[in-house]
Amino acid sequence: MERLGVIGMPSDWLIASHVDYHNVETNLGIQLVDIPIERVTSLGEVDPGIDGANAIYDRLKELIAEYELSGVTLRCFDLLSTVKNTGCIALSRLNDEGIPAACEGDIPTLLTMMLCQRLTGCPGFQCNPARIEDGRMLFAHCTLPLSMTTSHSLTTHFESGIGVAIHGELPEGDYTLVKLSGDLKRLFAANVQLVSNQYEPNLCRTQVWLEIDDKVSHYFQTNPIANHHVLIPGHHEDKFAL
Repeated sequence: MERLGVIGMPSDWLIASHVDYHNVETNLGIQLVDIPIERVTSLGEVDPGIDGANAIYDRLKELIAEYELSGVTLRCFDLLSTVKNTGCIALSRLNDEGIPAACEGDIPTLLTMMLCQRLTGCPGFQCNPARIEDGRMLFAHCTLPLSMTTSHSLTTHFESGIGVAIHGELPEGDYTLVKLSGDLKRLFAANVQLVSNQYEPNLCRTQVWLEIDDKVSHYFQTNPIANHHVLIPGHHEDKFAL
C-alpha cells in the first residue's frame, strides 16, 4: 500500500481540501500519514535564498525516507513565519524526481497529482484560476516542476515577498486540467491549449493563459471542484474517464 504524507493540516482558507482517510485507503489503496509541521519548522530560520530553500528540501527528503512515503503535501505557509523561506523549491524538486508534492496541505490536489503521474507519467503544475475571459483563463502559482518549463527564473514568494519562488515559462501547446474531489466522487479532466505565458508582479509567479471551450468555462463559473487544479502536458482527457 502506498503512503502519502500530510505534513501539517490543510491551510485554513482551503474549502475543499479535507478527505476521509478511511475512504482513501479503501477505494484508492493509499494510506495518508499525518506528520506534524514542527518536523519542518524546527529547522528554525534558514538562509533566505536558495541555500535555505534547499535545506527545506533536505528535511522533506528525510521525512519521505523515514515514513516511507510516495508523495507529500506541505502546509507551506507556516514556513513563512518560522523558517523564513518557502517550500516552492523543495516541492518543485520532489515533483521532478517523480514524488508528487502539493502545496498548502491540500490532500485532494496531492491525490490528483498522484493520479496524473500514474496514468500519464507526467508531473503536474498545481495552479489557481486567476482570471477568466471569453475563451481563455489565466492560471498561476509560485512553484512547478522545472521539467515542465522551457526556461525559469527565481523570485520571491508572491503573498509574502520572501524566500524563493519560481517563475517558469511553459511551452505552448496541448495540456490537460485535472482535479479529483476530496470525497472521490467527482473527477474533472479537460483538454486545453496553453497559448501564452506572462509575468505580472501582483500574481503568483508562474502565470499561464489557457484556451478553453464552453464546457470548461461553464464548469469553472458554476460548480468547480475546488480552487487548485493540476495542469499536465499533453491531451489526456480520455484517460481519466470514469
